[in-house]
Amino acid sequence: RNICTMKKCFVVLALLAASAAGCAPALKDLRPALSAADSGGIWFGSAGSLVRAPDGSRFVLGDPAVIGGDLRFPSGTGPFPAVILAHGCGGIGNAETGWAPVLREWGYATFVIDSFRGRGLTEVCTNARTLTGTQRIPDAYGALRILATHPKIDARRVALMGFSHGGILTMGASTAWAKETFASAGRPAFRVFLAFYPSCNTVYPERERISAPVRIHSGELDDWTPAGPCIRLAETLKSSGQDATITVYPGAHHSFDNIGRPFLRLSNVDSGADCTFRIASTLGPFPPASE
Repeated sequence: RNICTMKKCFVVLALLAASAAGCAPALKDLRPALSAADSGGIWFGSAGSLVRAPDGSRFVLGDPAVIGGDLRFPSGTGPFPAVILAHGCGGIGNAETGWAPVLREWGYATFVIDSFRGRGLTEVCTNARTLTGTQRIPDAYGALRILATHPKIDARRVALMGFSHGGILTMGASTAWAKETFASAGRPAFRVFLAFYPSCNTVYPERERISAPVRIHSGELDDWTPAGPCIRLAETLKSSGQDATITVYPGAHHSFDNIGRPFLRLSNVDSGADCTFRIASTLGPFPPASE
């Protein structure tokens, strides 16, 4: 489903090759901190994990997972503010690899994280229950923890920027619950959250209290993760005095910033665009898969 220009394809393949260099190390073999010379492919541990309970009805806290990422710096000596970029359900694509060089031109270090390879996954578009956006929240906080050890990173100025499935991750990570769970006891926290075309169709209490400013970007014609529920969420957050805004781009479809890929209509993906899910907590219990 990823169609791109030759130049963009080269960038994507180069990034994937960097991430794929060697097999994923064991958790015990991961380095606890980075040095000033570290860049490129980085393996790190997530901040724990959210795994399904034996009956599948809810998430419970579990052990860290080994995650890969690609760390790049702008010119200069730093320390730099940074942006962690989280891919969609199809894995690393044109959106992340397109934004990363632009962000570096603006003076930000970029860390494009891969939530799939360390888990043996290639995509979750056709089965969203394989790994949900909520389950990727510890990935983002693990990336933040390891970035904060790098001498060239200003840990007080790190943003999380997620696309589609990664946008769901970003919205979940923006909650006060996520910060309290994965960034407590003086650990680094995110400065801002940038969610591109996330799904806001799941309603749960935790999402109504955020830990830092949230900026949502949605397409007017998006029929996979429609803008409407995100507009209502942003209005709810603003009405309670919290710093959240949404920009809806006229005439734009899903993945509108994925440069080089024509608009496609896919028939084999999981989609909750026409559904609203109400759950008692971000951790569940969840409705049965058949509902």
